[in-house]
Amino acid sequence: MDAVAKRTFNTALNRLYRIFKVDLAYKTTQEVESSSDDGFGDIGNNYAESDWIKTCEPIIPTGTSASSSLGNTLNMLSGGSVEDYSYEWISKIDLPLKTRVKYKDKQLSIAKKSDYSDIAGFFVYQLQDRSDHNG
Repeated sequence: MDAVAKRTFNTALNRLYRIFKVDLAYKTTQEVESSSDDGFGDIGNNYAESDWIKTCEPIIPTGTSASSSLGNTLNMLSGGSVEDYSYEWISKIDLPLKTRVKYKDKQLSIAKKSDYSDIAGFFVYQLQDRSDHNG
């Protein structure tokens, strides 16, 4: 990408951040190795969650977006499966799949990740509703 195109793109991306940024928080889960056999056979005891980390970045509902509807229609026509996402989050933070995200009174999780960090310096996360944690 030449310098003029990169500068134009970065200006547009910064404008997007200023207009659409909202307060949200995320919580990561890491696998922890056990030093003893105390937890042998137990499922779920080898994970530790971080505290909620606050950030302010763009998050967009995808339910009625044209690109979401078009993508789902093309998948159905070609015999593919349709994946349902509640929101798309544009972030400069590199996070793993299944990271929990809190936006307003909803808890979501990262279901799909698109990595544009080498081209544009950001990631796009597709978030699914975690209705088991809402309320």
